[in-house]
Amino acid sequence: MTKDDGHRPEHELVRLTSGDPRRHARLVVPRHARGAQDTRSEARRDRDRILYSVAWRRLGGVTQVVTPFEDMALMHNRLTHSEKVAQVARSIAERLLHDKPARELVVRLGGIDADVVEAAALAHDLGHPPFGHIGEITLDKVARGLLRLPDGFEGNAQTFRTVLLGETRSNDYHGLNLTCATLVAIAKYPWQRDPTLKDDHRAKLRNDANYRRRWRKFSVYRSEKDDFDKAREFIADIEGFLPDTQSLEASIMDVADDITYAIHDLEDFYLAGILDVRAVLDELRLDEDDGLLRKLRDRLGIDYPDYFSEDLFAKAVKVVKEELKASFSAKNDGGVQTVGRARSAGSKLIGKYINSVEISDDVFWTHGPYIALDAEAWHEVQLLKEVTKNFVIKRPDIALLQRGQQRILRELVKYLLRWKNSNADFKRLPRRLRDEITTYAPSGGNTNRCILDYLCTLTDGQCYALYYKLSGSRPAASPMDLFL
Repeated sequence: MTKDDGHRPEHELVRLTSGDPRRHARLVVPRHARGAQDTRSEARRDRDRILYSVAWRRLGGVTQVVTPFEDMALMHNRLTHSEKVAQVARSIAERLLHDKPARELVVRLGGIDADVVEAAALAHDLGHPPFGHIGEITLDKVARGLLRLPDGFEGNAQTFRTVLLGETRSNDYHGLNLTCATLVAIAKYPWQRDPTLKDDHRAKLRNDANYRRRWRKFSVYRSEKDDFDKAREFIADIEGFLPDTQSLEASIMDVADDITYAIHDLEDFYLAGILDVRAVLDELRLDEDDGLLRKLRDRLGIDYPDYFSEDLFAKAVKVVKEELKASFSAKNDGGVQTVGRARSAGSKLIGKYINSVEISDDVFWTHGPYIALDAEAWHEVQLLKEVTKNFVIKRPDIALLQRGQQRILRELVKYLLRWKNSNADFKRLPRRLRDEITTYAPSGGNTNRCILDYLCTLTDGQCYALYYKLSGSRPAASPMDLFL
């Protein structure tokens, strides 16, 4: 026997999972014949299926936060963002599995498979629509209004629907036919959306943490709830896991997504000249009665009353300001030293936060995960995410572009809905949309959701092209455009 020094080879790390066979089950087709030379685990096969999917390749043309233009510095799209989430997530998983005390908790709480973590991180944005976050907001409004879909639209729920039903990989089954462990790990918000309250909806959204949590974000539509519950059966028997608790692998993916969004987008926007760090530093003042920090502090206090700390928040403000001053405050002149300083700072922060992720024998906050950033790092990441939200997404010049993108999505839904409901012209609908409607109709579901499914197969550029054709404002740019 050899002494356990806390380090194990990769092939042993990925085996540190629950022996429950339900983790490795596939909901659609239980097992597939594989060649004798295929030595991959079921989780590694999941990862490869995602990488070979059309839905994955599409992400290269989908906005992450801000739609980039040719004369701007290269910025992340959904694909490059997902690649980095996968790298950060796998690093977190392997670090936890190398730590002996953490491994003991991992085993008790159901296990971690590093391949499942990576697969879920690669897949977590597959259902997100064109035009980034503004696309999500717009499609949710038209879904609950014009399309009469009670649970609206949400990118995470659309992702689950995409991997379960939407991607055509074989004529023998729908979707990617992933294992239950990977399906569950994709679900950052393992619940359905609460029905909208007619009378006090706005008040509840402002003040009720549980209502905010279950209405704003969710990972499953009603139409896929039975499959979702079946996938989560292996978690139900683990002591301490409630219906709303993420799997360990989902928690790792979730925290990796936060770290990546907080750091890589900050780098992007600074180097693209979009983020004015000096303006950020002026805003980060704790004495402001109605500034960014007050609003963020109030929101975190409502949503995380048993994890948020006023003292740690004030400390996080100092840490973030010092980091911004040291690495991002100088005007970006495109020089090698400026770029190098920013990239080095980003790398250092990524490493810091990866090493700040912990596993606990109890959830970190009510309805929360068993794996999360430690309290100090968590407050810093929340603040960094808010910087991107307030100083990039809400910029007036970005708003001009986004309002145009909102209009395109709203008009496309109207055009496609009228065309779908036209008996005389239904057969000339885009083939993918028509096929999904005819497949979905026998189940008795609302086929209007198929319009959203179709739009979520398009890149930003394809969305523009489809709008130009349907509005008659521009002909197809090439013969291939006709096949949208």
